[in-house]
Amino acid sequence: MHSLKAQLILQIFLPLTLLASLLVWISFNTVENLVEHRLEKEIELVARAMRVPVQQALIDRDLDRIEESLNAVFDIGRVYGAYVFDANGRRVATAGEVRPGWQEQAEAAEVVALGEELGRYAELAGEEVYSYFVPLTAPTGRIEGLLQVVRQESEIAQRLGEIRDRGWWVFGAVMLLMFVILLIGHRLAVVRHVERLLASMGRVEAGEQAHRARISGPNELAALGRGLNRMLDAIESMRDQLDQKHREHIQMTERLREQESLAALGRFSSGVAHELGAPLSVIDGDARRLLQREDIDEDSRRRLERMRRQVLRTRQLIRQLMEFVRSDQRERSAVSVDRLLRQVAGSTAPQTEARGIGLELMSVDADLQVSGFEVRLEHAVLNLVRNAIQAAETTVRVSAFSEGTRVVIRIEDDGPGVPNEQYERIFEPFHSSRDDGEGTGLGLAIVRTVADEHEAEIRVSRSEELRGGCFELVLKGADDE
Repeated sequence: MHSLKAQLILQIFLPLTLLASLLVWISFNTVENLVEHRLEKEIELVARAMRVPVQQALIDRDLDRIEESLNAVFDIGRVYGAYVFDANGRRVATAGEVRPGWQEQAEAAEVVALGEELGRYAELAGEEVYSYFVPLTAPTGRIEGLLQVVRQESEIAQRLGEIRDRGWWVFGAVMLLMFVILLIGHRLAVVRHVERLLASMGRVEAGEQAHRARISGPNELAALGRGLNRMLDAIESMRDQLDQKHREHIQMTERLREQESLAALGRFSSGVAHELGAPLSVIDGDARRLLQREDIDEDSRRRLERMRRQVLRTRQLIRQLMEFVRSDQRERSAVSVDRLLRQVAGSTAPQTEARGIGLELMSVDADLQVSGFEVRLEHAVLNLVRNAIQAAETTVRVSAFSEGTRVVIRIEDDGPGVPNEQYERIFEPFHSSRDDGEGTGLGLAIVRTVADEHEAEIRVSRSEELRGGCFELVLKGADDE
C-alpha cells in the first residue's frame, strides 16, 4: 500500500512534471527558432547595410573602399566573414581569416546568375556557417557582383544552447520548489489533521469513551471526523442499549425466578392451608371452650390465651401467604379510588381503635379512578395502611390525587420512618423490621406483587408534614388504558 504522499507524487506531481517538461521543450524549440531567425535576420540586415557602399565602390572599381567597407562591418563582432565577388563569381575582396576557395566561388557564380538575395547554411573552410548573399547591381539594373556576409553556425548554436541550459536550470529549480511546496502543503492540509484523528482514535481505544474528535481541516477530512464522531455516538448508544437489554434480561430472569418461587410457594401454601386449617380450628375451639370453664387457674388461662393468639397469628400468616401468591386472572376494570380508600379505612378501624391511632382520610375526588383488579388493590392499600398503623405513634394519613395520567395513593405516618438503606429490602418476602413478633414480613411483599401486576410504581420517602414514613402507590388512571 502506497502512502498518500507517494500517491500525490506518482499520480499528480509526476504527470504534471512530465506535462510541464513537454511544454517547456516545445517552448524552447519555439524560442530557439525565434532566436535563430533573429540571428539570421541580423546577418541579413548587416548585408543590406553594407550593400550600398560596397556596390558603389565595386562600380567605381575602388578596391580599397570595398575592403574598408568590409573591415568596418567585420569590426561589429557578429560577422565571421564578408566577401565580394564580381559578376563571374571571382573573389574581389575579403574580410576575415577564412578565404573562399574555388568551390565557394562557383557557388557565388550560381547565386549571381539567380540575381536574388539568398540566405542558407553551408560549410566554409570546414566550418558550418550561415551565409547571406546580396546581389550588387548597377543603376541600369545589371548585376555587377555579389556580397556574401557569413556568420558561424556554431555561434548560433552556442547562443541557443545557453538559452536552453539556462531554461532547464530555471525549470528544474521551479519544479523543485513546487515539490517542496507540495510536501509542505501535504503536511499542513492532510497529515496533521489525519494525525489528530488518529490521536483521537487512540484516546478512545485507551478507554476515553466520551472523547470525540475535533472537527478541522479540509471538507473531506472534516467529514471523516464527523463520521468518526457519529460512529462513536452510535457505538455508545448501542452499548447503552446492550446494557439496558442486559439489565432487563437480569430483571426478567430474576422475575422468572421469583415467579417460579411464588408458584412453588403457592402450591406449598395451598397444601399448608388445607392441612393446617382443620387442626388449627380444633385447637382454637378447644382453647376457647377451656377458657369458658370457671375452675381453671390464672396461669392456665394465660397459657390458653397465648395459645389462641398464636393460632390467630398462624391463620393470619396462612392468609397472607395465599394473598401473596394469588393471581387475579379476570380482566381489569375501573376502580373508584374514593370507594377503595373508604373500604380500607373501614377494615382497619378495629386496629386503629385498639392502638389509639388516628386515621385521617383526606377528601378524594369522586371521579378519580384507576384501572386494575379491585380486590388485589384493596389488599395492597390495606397492607400499606396496616404497616403505617403499626409504625405510627399517633397519626396515619391517607390521600390520593392525580399526577398527569397517573393516580397516586399516598399513606403517611408520624413514626420513625424507613432508613434509606432499607428502601429496597423492606419489600422482600419475610423481611420484617418489627421485633414484637407481630409482623409476618409478607405485607409489603404483597404490595410489591400487586404493584407488579398493575405495572405500578412504589415510592418510599419521608413525610414532609408528619415526619415519618411515606409510601406512594402510583397507578395507571382509568383513562390511561
